[in-house]
Amino acid sequence: MKGLLSSFLLIICFMFSGCANIAGASKSSTSLFSFLGISELPDWYIRSKYSYPDSQWIENDFGLKVHYRDLGEGPVVLLLHGELSSMHTWEGWISTLSQTHRVIAVDLPGSGLTGAPHCVDDPADTCPENLNEDYIRHTLYYFIEDLGLRNFSLVGSSYGGYLAARYALDNPHRVDKLTLVAPMGYQQEVPDMLDYMTAPGFDFLNSYIQPATVISTVVGELYADSENLQQAQLERYIHLAQSDGAHRANVEQLKLVRTLMEHGTLADFSKISNKTLIIWGEYDNWGDFKHGARWTEEVDGALLVNHTFLGHIPMEESPDNTIADVVAFLNDDPLPSLETGGTDGSFTIKDAVKGLDQESLFGPPK
Repeated sequence: MKGLLSSFLLIICFMFSGCANIAGASKSSTSLFSFLGISELPDWYIRSKYSYPDSQWIENDFGLKVHYRDLGEGPVVLLLHGELSSMHTWEGWISTLSQTHRVIAVDLPGSGLTGAPHCVDDPADTCPENLNEDYIRHTLYYFIEDLGLRNFSLVGSSYGGYLAARYALDNPHRVDKLTLVAPMGYQQEVPDMLDYMTAPGFDFLNSYIQPATVISTVVGELYADSENLQQAQLERYIHLAQSDGAHRANVEQLKLVRTLMEHGTLADFSKISNKTLIIWGEYDNWGDFKHGARWTEEVDGALLVNHTFLGHIPMEESPDNTIADVVAFLNDDPLPSLETGGTDGSFTIKDAVKGLDQESLFGPPK
């Protein structure tokens, strides 16, 4: 009853108030039908707008072309995004990591330019209802196999963090180091927006109609500070969430996340033997910040870095403040945040300068 009531109130909120990011959603929509969430965008538009010059494609066992990037040289790092996201979330990290590593980022089934699964009997059509954990994990495992990856480091965010942890459990000899950014896996309270998207009855509605304001509200919750969300990023989220078959695929993805939140996983993460780094934003409105400590208790020798003023996707919200620890971890160097406490956004030189009488110290500004 509580879920239905909160979902009803959210619908009223979207329709009649300014609680959703209406201005940003309207600017990002390609048409009135897009804004209302009735139409979906064709693949050619999505791919022409959001592919990279180095974009590559590889078919999975079910005829779905999986989109990925493979750039740089050195030790291999594979990046797995979270729910309702795409490989684009790693852009700030990739620019740094690819200077010293071979970086592979993939759009998982149901996301990004890979999009919704195709129908087995008619590969030209989409069947989002085929999206489930087994489908995603099968595609991921064989993607790694097809690329011949061995002794690589694995990085995953949110649901991608859960997938990364499961892969490390199943293939400890294949993974070098494991980095998990606000990973799913343990029981927690279901956020209101996730409840609205997946509650019985509303899941059917959302499979066909997803207003841009709904997507913008979900994305806004992933950030600690909405001012850090750029218009171009919001536009990308909305467009990718409206690709062919995406409405149903979005709901199916979020159902997987809801199941983890309500019941937790049966996987025993205490058996992870790989060197592990956990990263969490203290203002996480989507995951449970307290789970960071639980992961470090479960996984022997795991390191935890908390970022004081960041949310659920710190690598996107503040890439410069979060990548230093990852690079140090991959290189077996001391983590800057744990050594000095200076890269988690809690205290910077700029913050210190603001508290000083700069004119008395440095003279009048020139």
